[in-house]
Amino acid sequence: MKKILLIDDEESFRVTLSYSLQMDGYECITAEDGTQGIERALANRPDLVLCDIYMPGMNGFETLNAFRLREQLTPIPFIFLTAHNESSVIRHGMELGADDFLIKPVQAIEVKKAIEARLQRMEILSKEGERNITLMRSHLEELKTLSEVTQKINAGVLLEDICEQVYSSFKPFIPFNRIGFSLIEESEGIVVAHWAKSESKSIQITKGYHQPLKGSSLENILLTKQPRIINDLDEYLRNKPESHATRDILREGIRSSLTCPLIAMGKNIGFVFFSSFEKNTYKFEHMEIYTQLAGQLAVVVEKARLYQQLIELNTTKNKFMGIAAHDLRNPLGAIIGFSELLKDESAIKSSPDLLDIVRNIHDAGASALSLINDLLDFTAIASGHLALKREMIETKEFVDSTLKTHQMFARAKNITITVLVDQGVPEYIIADRNRIRQVLDNILSNAVKYSHQHTEIQFHMFAKGGNLHCEVIDQGQGIPEHELKDLFKEYSRTSVLPTGGEKSTGLGLAIAKKIIKGHGGDVGAKSTVGVGSTFYFHIPIV
Repeated sequence: MKKILLIDDEESFRVTLSYSLQMDGYECITAEDGTQGIERALANRPDLVLCDIYMPGMNGFETLNAFRLREQLTPIPFIFLTAHNESSVIRHGMELGADDFLIKPVQAIEVKKAIEARLQRMEILSKEGERNITLMRSHLEELKTLSEVTQKINAGVLLEDICEQVYSSFKPFIPFNRIGFSLIEESEGIVVAHWAKSESKSIQITKGYHQPLKGSSLENILLTKQPRIINDLDEYLRNKPESHATRDILREGIRSSLTCPLIAMGKNIGFVFFSSFEKNTYKFEHMEIYTQLAGQLAVVVEKARLYQQLIELNTTKNKFMGIAAHDLRNPLGAIIGFSELLKDESAIKSSPDLLDIVRNIHDAGASALSLINDLLDFTAIASGHLALKREMIETKEFVDSTLKTHQMFARAKNITITVLVDQGVPEYIIADRNRIRQVLDNILSNAVKYSHQHTEIQFHMFAKGGNLHCEVIDQGQGIPEHELKDLFKEYSRTSVLPTGGEKSTGLGLAIAKKIIKGHGGDVGAKSTVGVGSTFYFHIPIV
């Protein structure tokens, strides 16, 4: 039985609607205000929340914000019930993460339809999420097994030992009746077979077999850096009768082949050939695993250095993807919420209010896209190769737009953010707007996270010595001195916990440091336990 939490200060409305929902098979929990609603949600986690906006004490907007700040309540669909249908009210609710609006007076049948639609959407998203998790687990198990196999192969010292391990260990990943291993001898411009093992009674291509690289089909594989599949070698020979290697391999009974280039440290070192007695053995949809296997083999040949880098990069990628997936939920949720308001194209064009909503949808989508782009350039940021898109920025507008969002979240914790921009600050600066915004967002959100209620956060911007300085000063818990030295390292966390139970990724400050360094500036922090912290950075005024 699905649980519905109804929060409304009007008793008669609560009684009537809850009775109707119970008659339709829902378990309905009621609350007369936001504070009581949060308590009952924590005690009896509902599947959906219906909430009035204008209530005494904690209003609906504050209630929604409190829900979104609690991890266990964040995913719950939240529908507002209100007699106020002004676009500004609806827009503000959607910005906070509301899923839908129902305008009072509202019929019970309308409420039921909205509940059913939202719960069906949640069920679809849940099933899709479960399917993706299953696929990810399967892929991780595959990678884990491949890693174990590679470690076993890497224990070999001689090339022959390594090849024997490949032959005995790769069956779960690639079907084959024969494996051949060749290396490129650049000085002579030839490809030389170094090892082969086959189930055929007569092996035609053995150690020492060689052919010129230039002008051959193997040269094209090196250019594309992709595996090549030939699923009918008889037909291939008919089309290329000059291929002596194909003729020889056919004599062994081979009818299909997979050729993978071996590339280590950016250098082409050779090929591994998987071959089968059957036609159409190799599938193009398995190209990713073929490429991974070839990459692992190349690492084994060149030994441990690149292999260790691969593991580290894969670990970093997985951690960052998890963090980004978490951060993407809010903007994508906003897109879904706004989309619910779209009725028809002509109404959008004729209504400035609806057009404004569409713009908000665009902004939310852009926010999600920005996070996705962070996934793509994280490696560049971490390695110090950061491409900055410098532009002229109007300083006052930039500060106002950046602080606006954080002031809203600060109010939810009864925290005040005061802004001081000195007279000497230039009207315009040259910097990467999105990246500097990313730095400020991180520092300001941390200040809100780690500050107690009824405190003040100061944002101070001033010019000094040809640099633009920014300081964020809080009255939070402070950070122990011995932890400050690791503050800007990746995945570093302090012993200080957020005051509202918020989550911290441990990546934000490390990325912020890379961005500020990329601008030619510097970043730092100073703190006193029990007094507060100051995070600061400066960049040159260009």
